[in-house]
Amino acid sequence: MWKLIRDMLGYINRRSTSFAFSIGSIGYGFYHFFNSNILSYSNAYAAINNIFGFIGGRYFGLMFIIIGALKLIGLIIDNVYLKLPLYFVLLFLWILLGLCFLIAFLEGSTNPSFIYCFIIAAESTNIIKTHQQEIVIKDEVDE
Repeated sequence: MWKLIRDMLGYINRRSTSFAFSIGSIGYGFYHFFNSNILSYSNAYAAINNIFGFIGGRYFGLMFIIIGALKLIGLIIDNVYLKLPLYFVLLFLWILLGLCFLIAFLEGSTNPSFIYCFIIAAESTNIIKTHQQEIVIKDEVDE
C-alpha cells in the first residue's frame, strides 16, 4: 500500500510541470467559462475577441477546459499519444493568447498578461525535456 502511494507521488513529482500546465489551463478555462463577457468588454482581450469572438467567451474557456482535462487524463493513465499532441495544442493556445495580449499592449492596453502567457509557454517546454524517454524514435532498418 505504502509502495503504491510512494510510486504515485513519485510519478506526480516527476511530471509536476505537466500537471501544473494542465491544471492551470483548466483553471484559466473556468475563468472564461464563468466570465464569458470579458472577451467583448475588456480592451486587453480585443485581439483575442477578433480571433475567438465568433465562438464567445464561454466556448473559448471550454476549449481550455476540455483540452486541459483530456491532457490530465492522459497524464493519469500515462498515455503518450494523448499527452503529447494535447500538450502542443495547449502550447499553441497559450502562445496565441500571449501574442494577442502583446498586440493589445502595443495598442495601448496597460494589461501585461502577455508576459504571463509567454512565461507559462516557456516553462511548459520542460515537459518535453523531462519526457524524452517516452518519445521513441524507431529506425527504418531492423537489426
